[in-house]
Amino acid sequence: MLVTVEHDHTPPLALAQLIDHHCQRYPAGEPRDVYKLLYQGLRGPEHLIASPADFAAHLQAEYEAVAPDDGEPLWEVVRPDGRLGRVHLRPFKARFGDLAALTRACLATAGPTGGTPEDVRAAWAVFVTGCRAGRWTLALPAVLDLTRWLTEHAYPAVHHSESYRAVYHPAYRLVGREWNPWLE
Repeated sequence: MLVTVEHDHTPPLALAQLIDHHCQRYPAGEPRDVYKLLYQGLRGPEHLIASPADFAAHLQAEYEAVAPDDGEPLWEVVRPDGRLGRVHLRPFKARFGDLAALTRACLATAGPTGGTPEDVRAAWAVFVTGCRAGRWTLALPAVLDLTRWLTEHAYPAVHHSESYRAVYHPAYRLVGREWNPWLE
């Protein structure tokens, strides 16, 4: 299992710190964006890669469309243990990254993670508990509305919120640390 989350009401410190970092870095984010972070950290990218050829073509198109920009981090962790992260395409392009190598790294990362919907539910419960306690200032009604929706839909993969997309223009791919030669 990628991330072990206790099923009690005390947020594990490492998970809480990951959420802290995410909320600080992306203040325009919504609860859905925190959920996406938790989902990605636990379930990885396997739901995104039905066909390696289609994945490579989509990555190529997105890479060509982004402007190079070294103003954001190249690597951002999505798991408390740092074993899985986002490689941001704009700084990757600014540093003349090898797209074929990134494609191989993404595909190598895409195997089953072992994370389950129950693991995602437990991680989300940590976030909800922290919101109720005032650790994170996202609107509690929005958190609870999303919780109801997630429960009804068995904790599925989601897209970033419209506000997150409008402000941050996310362009990244999930890569396992062991497949990421771009880390210093």
